[in-house]
Amino acid sequence: MNSQWNTRQFTKKLGASLCQTLREVSAVDQILVVQPELVATLGDLLTFSQLTSSTPVRKILVLGNQTKEDITDILSTMVEMDLVFLIDVRSDLCLPKELISTVSDLKLQTMSILYCTWESQMSNDLLKRATKRDSKLSHFIRSQLPNKIDVQLYPWNMLAFPQIDDNVLLCNILYNSDGQNLFSPNVSSQQSATRAILVDNMVDCLQSLLQETHSTITHAVSFGLESQKILHLLRQRVERSEDEEEVFIKETLYGDKYSGLEKDLIVFDRDMDPMTPLLTQLTYSGLLDDLHGLTPDGKVKGLDDVSLKCDKDSIWDDLKFLNFGALGPRLNYIARELQDKYDARHKAESVGEIKQFVDSLGSLQERQKLLKVHTTLSSDILKEVEKDESVQLNRILELEQDLLLGNLDNKSSCDSILDLLYEGQVGLKRIMRLLCLSSICKNGLRDKDYELLKKEMIDTFGIEICFQLERLAANGVITTKTLSTKQYSSIWRREYHYISAWLDTMPPVDDEIRESHITNGNDAANPKDATFAYCGVVPIVTRLVQLLYDRSILSKHYASQQPFIISREPSTAKTEELFEQMYGKAGIVTEESWLPAVKKNKKRVTIGKTSNKLTDITIVVFLGGVTLGEIATLRFLQDRLREKGINKRFIIVSDGLINGNRYIDSSMR
Repeated sequence: MNSQWNTRQFTKKLGASLCQTLREVSAVDQILVVQPELVATLGDLLTFSQLTSSTPVRKILVLGNQTKEDITDILSTMVEMDLVFLIDVRSDLCLPKELISTVSDLKLQTMSILYCTWESQMSNDLLKRATKRDSKLSHFIRSQLPNKIDVQLYPWNMLAFPQIDDNVLLCNILYNSDGQNLFSPNVSSQQSATRAILVDNMVDCLQSLLQETHSTITHAVSFGLESQKILHLLRQRVERSEDEEEVFIKETLYGDKYSGLEKDLIVFDRDMDPMTPLLTQLTYSGLLDDLHGLTPDGKVKGLDDVSLKCDKDSIWDDLKFLNFGALGPRLNYIARELQDKYDARHKAESVGEIKQFVDSLGSLQERQKLLKVHTTLSSDILKEVEKDESVQLNRILELEQDLLLGNLDNKSSCDSILDLLYEGQVGLKRIMRLLCLSSICKNGLRDKDYELLKKEMIDTFGIEICFQLERLAANGVITTKTLSTKQYSSIWRREYHYISAWLDTMPPVDDEIRESHITNGNDAANPKDATFAYCGVVPIVTRLVQLLYDRSILSKHYASQQPFIISREPSTAKTEELFEQMYGKAGIVTEESWLPAVKKNKKRVTIGKTSNKLTDITIVVFLGGVTLGEIATLRFLQDRLREKGINKRFIIVSDGLINGNRYIDSSMR
């Protein structure tokens, strides 16, 4: 049983798996037609030269409206080539219309399709049955193509792999090909169906990771109703797939004589904290994501020449989760360190020392290029924040803080948003984010404030705003005092200032220090709490993870009597009342032990001593997306727990990245 996860091996295995599958298709030269959504994934796994040298692929096309003409041009000069389509329909469950039209236009009689799936996906069994003549049940991909076409299907078993960080694994299944958020679809009647697709995919993703790493979950906690479904299905499928050898090993290590090995699974769904994605992110990566849009493969929208890869850019890996205010001092330190290494050549006297410098020259030059990229990028962000009137970062941060702290009454909140609306410099998405934030913090807007804001937004942006507000209301992020009692209800049952007080999500900070989070690195480089990623607020999910292991916050701000202060095992003991006050029901949070049942009349005894240097894996799962700010604060929490003797390594697994703009975007489609 692996105690550590080498996540970079996932990337290599996935690339090797693709090459092996392509070789199985045929030995003849191939034209690989790739669905646009898979281009970035393919680029992260293999270079073009690696793909062509280790597989029969000779040409690569992106599936689109011109695919037929491109294929025809290639086949006019190179006749003996097989056509292979690479698609991902895990989120859509239907074939791209461009593929169907291309097949029809080319009048194909036979075709090969590689499709992304999970090793444990039950629909894969239909491929085996389809080989039998008496099988009447067709695979769902084959059933969408004409019967006269001989379709050969080849599963490509996926594995979540690191793109943003070695400890962050994204499935990239949150959005379908139309860009709609499956956790919060814009048609509320589809929500149960789209969430079921997400849950099934996430369970398959987690099962594939557990199988790949030979891991056994010992303790599991779910936050949210959808998360409970994930735990139930995952445990059921894991136990069903275990063979006799795996059961024997499990009982030996985790039975009556417990080895002490521990792996925790914590699952959140986005409903537990709808507020954090709406806030402005203040980390380097978070600001990039908010201002431009940062894709999981490290591309910054609008900046084609910038590629931020954690495995290839050590400076990006060092800076990405820092508060932007700490970036200047850190870049200055890296520049001085680099200069010192260059200056060391003057001190080289022996041949060996000169050779050592020459050998390191290539890496120094590469690091200098990376430093220039990040210096330029951070300077551009600073100029945009200071001079672009449509951003108005400081003003919006101040408004966010006032809403979170409860400094504004209902009328003042409404007036502040209207002022931004009337000035006409801030865009629709930002206005919507602030409106949602105000509603969540106050547990619903006053009816007259909502109607006034709605009227002014319709006058400014058009009648379509009505439908968007309705969709946001259905998702529980915009409600009024009337709606919350009749048609829709808010996700939280109390105003935010109560929740903030119980969980201490806004610890008191001096005004001078609070401003330094934005303008300089005096305190931002060494924060005392996880307030650095947003406007002085700790994300709810970070505090919820913390209370599983560390009750020092709850003991000071909620109830002095706690069952423990520090615990290696995650525990929700004595938190029922807290969650009932926050969400209206205590059962929304569940805790399970996945250890094998002990034999009758026996007790589980831990044998041997667990080393203080041993690091436990804790898998933190997000259904409905995770923000870069939340990732940064969880890493901060991991370090703080280690200082208290709780050695955890958080592996974050999510269906996708989310921020305020993407959340509002999905409701506009």
